Amino acid sequence: MIATLLLGSLGRVLGMLLGLARITALGVALALAGCVTTENSLSQNDIAGMKLTGVTVSFAPDAGIQWEDGIRAYATSKAIIDDQIATGTNTPEGKAYVQNMLAPRIKVGVERAMAGQLIGTRPVRLDVVVKSFVIASAVQRILIGGGRGMVADANLVDARTGALIIAYPDLRAMQMVGNGIVGTAVQAAIDSASAQSPADKLIDIYGANYRQWLLHLAS
Repeated sequence: MIATLLLGSLGRVLGMLLGLARITALGVALALAGCVTTENSLSQNDIAGMKLTGVTVSFAPDAGIQWEDGIRAYATSKAIIDDQIATGTNTPEGKAYVQNMLAPRIKVGVERAMAGQLIGTRPVRLDVVVKSFVIASAVQRILIGGGRGMVADANLVDARTGALIIAYPDLRAMQMVGNGIVGTAVQAAIDSASAQSPADKLIDIYGANYRQWLLHLAS
């Protein structure tokens, strides 16, 4: 009798958590779907005359970074034990460590996405300012749901003068992933079979979104 009641209560709790996960995932999808695309006013001739000479990556002062690989790397470097990670890594030094670890990956990913695209003569540079980078952990996705997303300003500037040519503020990348107990387990198998990490996949999506927008490519 007691066991039956406990199992019933557990089932209701798990059902509630799975429902929350689905609602959270849907909310993220609707929020991103409602974003307005910035107009690209550059002509094809403008674009053809440009030569990309570099990509820089910086972070907004209030940038939100949720990336377990970076957080755990910092914790390991400081010998922070698991039950103190939340507070031990939420420091200016910890945040800077994670940003410094993430920035080169974003730079390489965006450069890879833009390789061979701008081969004109006018030197230009792409300055990426990260505002949010989220890779929801497995625990979060089981309990309340979550996804993977990146928001960053993409500013194309003249490499010689630094003058702004065209900006795409709040350019977003999003990757839907499995939530709940079953969805998280399936996603873990997918991630394990991939040669790319979840962070690198998300960065590739961001780079591809920018390339598509800048070059007026059809979606």
